[in-house]
Amino acid sequence: MTFVRLICEVFQFKNYANLAKVSINVILQVNFYAYMPKNIYFWTINFKNMRLIGILVPLLSLLLGGCGRNEEYEPVEISRLDQTLPAGVMPDNAEELNAAKTLFKLSGYGELNDSSLAVYSGSPSIKLHTETLDKYFSDISDIEAGLGKMFGRMERICPEITIPKVYAIISPFNQSVFTVDTLLYIGVNHYLGLGYKPYDYFPEFIRRTKVRERIVPDVAETLIRKYYEYKPTGDYPTLLSRLLYEGAIVDAVMRLTGQTEREALGYNEKEMEWLEDNEKKIWETLITRKMLYSTDETLAMRLISPSASTSVLNIDAPGRAGRYMGYRIVHEYLKHNDVAPDRLLTPQFYDSPKTLQESRYH
Repeated sequence: MTFVRLICEVFQFKNYANLAKVSINVILQVNFYAYMPKNIYFWTINFKNMRLIGILVPLLSLLLGGCGRNEEYEPVEISRLDQTLPAGVMPDNAEELNAAKTLFKLSGYGELNDSSLAVYSGSPSIKLHTETLDKYFSDISDIEAGLGKMFGRMERICPEITIPKVYAIISPFNQSVFTVDTLLYIGVNHYLGLGYKPYDYFPEFIRRTKVRERIVPDVAETLIRKYYEYKPTGDYPTLLSRLLYEGAIVDAVMRLTGQTEREALGYNEKEMEWLEDNEKKIWETLITRKMLYSTDETLAMRLISPSASTSVLNIDAPGRAGRYMGYRIVHEYLKHNDVAPDRLLTPQFYDSPKTLQESRYH
């Protein structure tokens, strides 16, 4: 793709999308006007386009064939600390040993040694999951392939992110995925499926997230939030600013993982249908109740945090309905504005007073 970038720079195209638009435009002009009298043809196609035709016609096929199609990425190797540490086995290479030491310090087991490892491996909270993990995650090649593809896209779409080394663990924390510097830990005990008995005490909206299919998007969102933190420019950010940021995260996860809007938002079909049917009413509620420009952080959390419902809007509204509304604005904005995906994750987008107007949302 180096050649494509070079062409973009030489002809001052902002990005590949602009290059593709001009390429298509030139090709359509050539095909249409080739059947017209020559004097009209030469008046219509200006010199700049004529100069570009020889480059852009073959380049378009390269662009369309190389961006989005035939993606080939190396699978990510996930180090299986979820197997070695619960078995009381000390890691045998420097990288895994360092990752295990970091995990032990974070989780309160202290310095990693034979004694602390024995305490860890004998812990009931660790032993609880080992048998099921051995069966459910005996083969993780699908996850490694999914992460490889996602990381490959991430290098292009979110260049600020440093791709981490990945470790599977039995997590003692509530977080299913977390990072320490360039180490990323996946608590696979958080992804043992809806029918896993120890999950019975969780409410349904939490249980549905504890499935294998959530690992790749959860890793994507964790890294996005780490490297593109919510950093409003003022001390009192508005609800609109936070909704736009959350919508930008959903957009990034969709681009990185290939998930649909419904999948990225975490809704079932019934919930998604309700939101689509009631989107206009939700927007009217945000406006008439003067929520949109509220600086009440508690209100923002009620709209975007995991919950059974977003009762502040409507008792029947699914949880995190604010994220849905944020994404809908982002979606409309992208229809009318040509911007790099990672710019949506900056204050220049979500804190701009012009964003809502430029989105032409409602």
